[in-house]
Amino acid sequence: MTKTIKFNTGRKYTADGQIIIATLHDDGVVTFCDHSRQIDGQFELLDLDGFTQAAVMHEYDNYNYQPTTRSMSDGMYQGGCNTMAAKVFAAE
Repeated sequence: MTKTIKFNTGRKYTADGQIIIATLHDDGVVTFCDHSRQIDGQFELLDLDGFTQAAVMHEYDNYNYQPTTRSMSDGMYQGGCNTMAAKVFAAE
């Protein structure tokens, strides 16, 4: 079962802030997309109960992620869980 979180860090990269959408997949891999900066990646989360905004930002801010082709295959840009349409939720 996947779980997706959407949040706005409030950092001023755009007029809307910094909008990030991240998904924890069944295999413990987190894929994310920073829609404001057009950056995506993935990392493994060892504590599956620790899937939070703070955990995602810790990995992201410390460059503890890898570029990913999984974002394309899991639909991140093609109608999947981390699409730009989800940006509306995070900007509210």
